[in-house]
Amino acid sequence: MLRLSSHGIMSRLGAGGSARGLLSSADRLLSKEIQAVRSSEIALSAFSFGLLQGRFKAQGGLTVFALPVDLLAGATFHVLGLFSRHYSHHLHAVGDGALASFFTTTGYRVGERWASGGSLIRGMAGMFGDVGKEPAGGSSIADQELENLVRA
Repeated sequence: MLRLSSHGIMSRLGAGGSARGLLSSADRLLSKEIQAVRSSEIALSAFSFGLLQGRFKAQGGLTVFALPVDLLAGATFHVLGLFSRHYSHHLHAVGDGALASFFTTTGYRVGERWASGGSLIRGMAGMFGDVGKEPAGGSSIADQELENLVRA
């Protein structure tokens, strides 16, 4: 006979005789597993966008519609995550990785400028980098905007 009482199947599963204990144990295990999946998605996304930016380093980084692809993808994945029921946590994780790639590259470039110029304000002035040099998170944004202003 299958009993769910204190001496039945639940106690054999290590739940101390209660379904609540079994569910609590399963919840703790799944929470750790879900966090590992999310962290892996973020890391893989950041690595992939960093790989793309490195591949197109000579052009100042990969851009789409004059926006850095990692910034654009990060925003896009987050917007898609708002409208998805089943995959929103995965879409947000990939978006977080893309944004991490953008801001890490941008921060690295600001740090380089800061180190060579001696002040953080000077480092922030070069936040968007130079086209044709190291890919900065927003390397093409400022330069193209300035180019458009000069032509107008």
